[in-house]
Amino acid sequence: MEFREFRGMMPIMPTTIDENCNIDVESTVRIVDYLMDCGAVAIGHLAGASEHGKVPFEDRELIIRTVVDRVAGRVPTFFGCAAANLKDTIRNAKIAEANGADMLMLCSPTYGHCDQPMLFEYYKKTCEAVNIPVIVQDTGGSAGCYTPEFMLRLFNEIENVGYVKAEGGNNWLEKMHTLSVISEGKVPIIGGAAGMHMVQMLRLGVKAFMTGTEACEFHSEVVNAWLSGDEDLAVDLYYTLVWPYLEMYTMNNRAFLKYMLKKRGLVTNDAALAPMDYGPADPWLYEELDWILKRTFNNKIKCGRHK
Repeated sequence: MEFREFRGMMPIMPTTIDENCNIDVESTVRIVDYLMDCGAVAIGHLAGASEHGKVPFEDRELIIRTVVDRVAGRVPTFFGCAAANLKDTIRNAKIAEANGADMLMLCSPTYGHCDQPMLFEYYKKTCEAVNIPVIVQDTGGSAGCYTPEFMLRLFNEIENVGYVKAEGGNNWLEKMHTLSVISEGKVPIIGGAAGMHMVQMLRLGVKAFMTGTEACEFHSEVVNAWLSGDEDLAVDLYYTLVWPYLEMYTMNNRAFLKYMLKKRGLVTNDAALAPMDYGPADPWLYEELDWILKRTFNNKIKCGRHK
């Protein structure tokens, strides 16, 4: 199986809904256009930032078709397929492949707990059901099973596994470093964690990032500067454009993600999917976030149709 090398942003889209809780196709299309304008090298959906565990089964196909059709082959698309059980996970994987997905992303089942042998079989059987590459994501109900050694085993022993998104647990940065060392740099590692410690991930050799949907152009500028060899510019951009808002953003990033996209005119409704497992942040935090955004984002929005 052929695996592409990714250098740049691979953002995960949120699930946008209207006031009747139906999928907001127009907002979905606007976000795809925005991410393409920002130079995304791949676009994903139906993962953690998408509230994937609450997306109704009957809506998944609409989301996948909308994203795939709008991207129109310009960059690869990928979709999360994890569910609460193996049968539904395989069903989700097959639906994504049948509707044009280029890759899948798979974390552990959303509920319950597996040990490593059970989790290995979960990946093996899901991968055997499809013929497209799979990104391992070290999150989900069994996040503690994803040691560097286990992720390396998945990469080495399952044909479809071509990438690892390492962000789970409190020690994820150390785990990412260990995985890079024991694999001798052979495992393509994708950065996440909303963009926290992006400079450290770049220093570890990470070249692709699933972060920054709410401000993809700024994350992209940091990564592109680093990959072009200008480390000083990358560090300056990160600590002047990204880090100031990210400190506040990560306090309630799922609420702030749609809030920021709504402020930018990219989504009509910033509500969470029901039942809401997170609520709006404290009003004071929104005021503080706005205060930071005005001092970092004003006059710096560079994506053509979103000035």
